[in-house]
Parts: sequence; C-alpha cells; structure tokens
Amino acid sequence: MQPKIKAVLDNIKHEINAEYGFYEDIPRINYGPCGVFAHIFFMNWNQRFHQKVHICFVMTQSRDECDHVCICLPSGEFYDGGIGIHTRQVYEPKFIIDDMFIYDETTLEKWSYGLERTYPRFCPTFDRKVVEEIVCKNLDTLTDDDFIKQ
Repeated sequence: MQPKIKAVLDNIKHEINAEYGFYEDIPRINYGPCGVFAHIFFMNWNQRFHQKVHICFVMTQSRDECDHVCICLPSGEFYDGGIGIHTRQVYEPKFIIDDMFIYDETTLEKWSYGLERTYPRFCPTFDRKVVEEIVCKNLDTLTDDDFIKQ
C-alpha cells in the first residue's frame, strides 16, 4: 500500500476514534456502527477511485450472527474506522469471513442489524453525518494517481 494512502486511512481512524472514543479498549465505532461506517466508506471510496473496495462480514462459525462489518481494500487488507488497517488473520479461525463482492444493501442491512438505528449503550453520540464528513474530507486528498507505484 502506498504511504500516502496508508496515512489517509490512518487519519480517518484517528479522527473517528477521537470523535467516539473507546469502550473497554474497543473502539466505539466498532460496537454497532461498524456497518454504517463500512457503508459510508464503501460508497465514497468506490465513487472516487478505479480500484474498488468491498464489504466483508465477520460471521460466527454458525453464520447466524455477524460480529463485525469491515472493508476489504484493493490490497486485500481489511479496514474499519476503529482498528484501521488489519488482516483477515485477526478474525480467523474463530470467525468466518463472508465477502460481499457484489453490493447488496438488503444483506448489509441484515448483518448491520439496521443501518438507521441508534447505539445508546456503546456509541451514544454516533452521527452518520460526522462520519461521512471525516471520510469524505480525507478521501478527497487522494486521487487515482496515488495508487500508481512510484
């Protein structure tokens, strides 16, 4: 991954964590609003760049519950607003990763347990407009040329 792209993604993570904080050392954005973050990031990234991202669901072994929703970057690395850049190995073998290669809002809605809900216990001040502003402001500093190896 190009250093400029990594720096922008790290900045998004830092701004999100500064806004929402942590609950018992876990980023609050990853306690529920992770699906909303993934949706916002997916839509805004894919509108801007030729190299696309897709959404991944971190599923229990039985596949009857989704533990987390994150992004798969063009590099194959994972990304979310709380942890930032990481790998599949963070979740395996405890969880199964379901890649959503073709966007399906019904599936995202299902495994996010509602994209329009609130998070009073773990992320009470969550505001999707704030998240979108953070994501857009940072992604706007990149261009497709930033993906070309120097």
